[in-house]
Amino acid sequence: PDQTKKFGDGSLLTTGENGRDKVDMSYMNFYHKLYGEAFIDLCERSLKRMKDAYSRHENSKGSSFRGSIIGISSPGCNAAYSMTPGYDMPGSGKCLMEFSIRHYALSAAQYGINCNIIIPGVTRSDAWDKVAEQQGLSDKEAIFARSKGMIPMGDVAEAKDIGDVVAFLSGHGGGKFMTGLSLRVDGGLHLSRMGVGKPKQ
Repeated sequence: PDQTKKFGDGSLLTTGENGRDKVDMSYMNFYHKLYGEAFIDLCERSLKRMKDAYSRHENSKGSSFRGSIIGISSPGCNAAYSMTPGYDMPGSGKCLMEFSIRHYALSAAQYGINCNIIIPGVTRSDAWDKVAEQQGLSDKEAIFARSKGMIPMGDVAEAKDIGDVVAFLSGHGGGKFMTGLSLRVDGGLHLSRMGVGKPKQ
């Protein structure tokens, strides 16, 4: 789908058969299915299995159950983070993840299940190769070099940095009591976007 579609600039408008303006929802609906609906589907099926496991553990003397649901969102999809221009359609799907996780956290807590969202910043992966190509850069390393200047901690994240937070929220280190949160794991990038910027040396 065309990621250049935006809210409010007229790009979602088409002309219907009767000559009247018609709003094409297909672009937004694609991302709602890709992110929002797929996430809800996974949560509902996962919760059923974890609730069943909870019942089995509760019936076992001296046994307790703990489960976790963790979603991965993107910067700019909630009101606590500045907007990401050009991310209108994908962001509209991911904001559903961040909204719904609080409801899941509330309903799942009684079963020993915590529910959270992680919001990574710039994270080293091969997905950036396509972005570099679209921006006319030599490779993803050029994007990382440029991004480091906006990140107060001075570096991009590695996949393991995100994995460590997933492990923490899953109970390896004390994160099991955290629930209903959208956690920014971005080296302070959200501070830079709010105008703080990287401290001068």
